[in-house]
Amino acid sequence: SVSKNPAKYQMRAQEIQPKPHLYLDMDGVQADFFTAWAKWHAKKHNQPDVARYKDIGDKAAREISVKELSSQGPEFVEEFFATLDPLPGGEQLVDWLLQNEIPFSVLSAPLRDNEAASVAGKKTWLMNHKLGNVPAHFTSNKFTYATKGGQQNILVDDYKKYVGEWQAAGGIAILYRDANVDAVIKRLAEIYQVNSQNNDALDEEQIDEYSYIGDYRINDYLEAKGYKLI
Repeated sequence: SVSKNPAKYQMRAQEIQPKPHLYLDMDGVQADFFTAWAKWHAKKHNQPDVARYKDIGDKAAREISVKELSSQGPEFVEEFFATLDPLPGGEQLVDWLLQNEIPFSVLSAPLRDNEAASVAGKKTWLMNHKLGNVPAHFTSNKFTYATKGGQQNILVDDYKKYVGEWQAAGGIAILYRDANVDAVIKRLAEIYQVNSQNNDALDEEQIDEYSYIGDYRINDYLEAKGYKLI
C-alpha cells in the first residue's frame, strides 16, 4: 500500500506526472546567426572593425542593418540561414537531449520582412544537421507555446524578450548563453530528473536501437555525430 512504501509511491507518481515539453530556439542557441550577420555587415559596408553584431552600432543601427539584410532577396536570405555555422554549445545541448531521450521541438522566429525565405533556410539548416525530423515551429509569438492544457512547457532562448514573454505566459524559460551551456544542461537535468554528465561511450541498453524522438531515430543522429555505441 501507499502507507507501507511511500518512496515507491512517490517514484510512481513522478513517472505518471507529465513532463513539460521543451522548445529550443535556433539563432543564438543552435545556429551562429549573430557572427554571420556581423561578418556580412562588415563586408557590405567595408567596416573590418565590425567583429560582433554589437559593433554594428546602437539598437537603431542594428535595426537598419537587419532590414538591409532582409532586403537582399529571398535566394540570398535562404542561403544565409541554411549555411550558418553551428554553435558548439548548441551541439552539446542537442547531443545531451538525444542521449537522454528528452523530446524537444524547435521554436524559432523568422526574419522580419523575408519570413518565407528565412524559414526555408532554417529548415535546410536543420536537415543538414541531422535534425530535419524534429518538429519545428516558426513564429515571433513564441509565448503561445508556453503552456498546453495547464501544463508548463520550457523554452531555451538567448533573447531576453522571448524569455520574459514566455515566463509571463506561465511557462518555464531558461536564458541561453553558448559559453554557459553546462548550466543550461544542469537546469534541464533537474527538471527532467536525469544525469547531466555527458557520455563518451553509450551502451545500447541506455539508448535502445529502435528508440525514437518523434519519428527520428536516435542512433542515426548519434552515429553521425561520432559517438561510439557499445
